[in-house]
Amino acid sequence: MCSTSNSGEGHGSSGSPQTNLEEYIYPNQVSINELLSDVVPPTYVPIRKHEPGSNWGSENPIKTQAEGQRLLDTGIHDGKEVYNVTDEGKVVKFMPDNTPQNGYHAYEVSKPRDIPSSILRRLLEANKISRAEYSRLLRGKK
Repeated sequence: MCSTSNSGEGHGSSGSPQTNLEEYIYPNQVSINELLSDVVPPTYVPIRKHEPGSNWGSENPIKTQAEGQRLLDTGIHDGKEVYNVTDEGKVVKFMPDNTPQNGYHAYEVSKPRDIPSSILRRLLEANKISRAEYSRLLRGKK
């Protein structure tokens, strides 16, 4: 008697059903996409303590919301910190405010030695600073 049963179809050598790779990946991909949709892009939010005349730390040389957002969006990331150079050639550092809106405030870096050398190198490579500015900042001169 000949059997036409497909009892072995879809089973591995141990007899257990095999999982379709797409069926395995797809549910995980959906959850990743859901997580990514909840991510709020960084937003420039100036704060009062870095306003001119506040006498608290370095002043914020960024003049407008649009300029601040452009500098934040095109900056060089170092962990959660973001560095960029204003149109006037001032190095600014953006710091996260740890808010649900993912706000970042900025201030001018007053001590060039506070800029990591890897960031200086990347600013140079991105043509945001000249070779002379790179050398000067690397030596800790403003």
